[in-house]
Amino acid sequence: MMRRLSPTRRVRAAVLLAAAALAVTACSGGDGGSTPPAATTVAAALRPSSPAKLTIMTPRNGQTVRQDRPEVRLELVGGKIVSQTTNRIQGDEGHIHLLVDGKLVAMNYGLRERLPLLPPGQHVVQVEFVAADHAPFDPRVLTQAAFQVAG
Repeated sequence: MMRRLSPTRRVRAAVLLAAAALAVTACSGGDGGSTPPAATTVAAALRPSSPAKLTIMTPRNGQTVRQDRPEVRLELVGGKIVSQTTNRIQGDEGHIHLLVDGKLVAMNYGLRERLPLLPPGQHVVQVEFVAADHAPFDPRVLTQAAFQVAG
């Protein structure tokens, strides 16, 4: 026999489903925008902001690197990296999502990461300080740099 949910529980369930969908999308590197606008709006409205500022120290924008596996070094001010995943999110706690050329390559608990093997040419590294539940803050704490791998 199915029980009917109270209005409060229905809202709570809808918010949890929207947050879960957003977290899965954020951790998978995105789905090209196919998340329903209503789910994004509900989840985004509930996201905390963060005082954190994230900077890519290396590779710098426009830099040519000679390694085919360059190291990304970051600076994080106003935020703290935590290793646990939790739904009790705080604006100054989270971890780093690292993307190269639009693909998620790491979810870090530190400020240094060696990139995967990259062919010669131009690449874009994008880093985001996300909440401890893997979903982005609102507004997002995100930065990127385009760099060249020497041939």
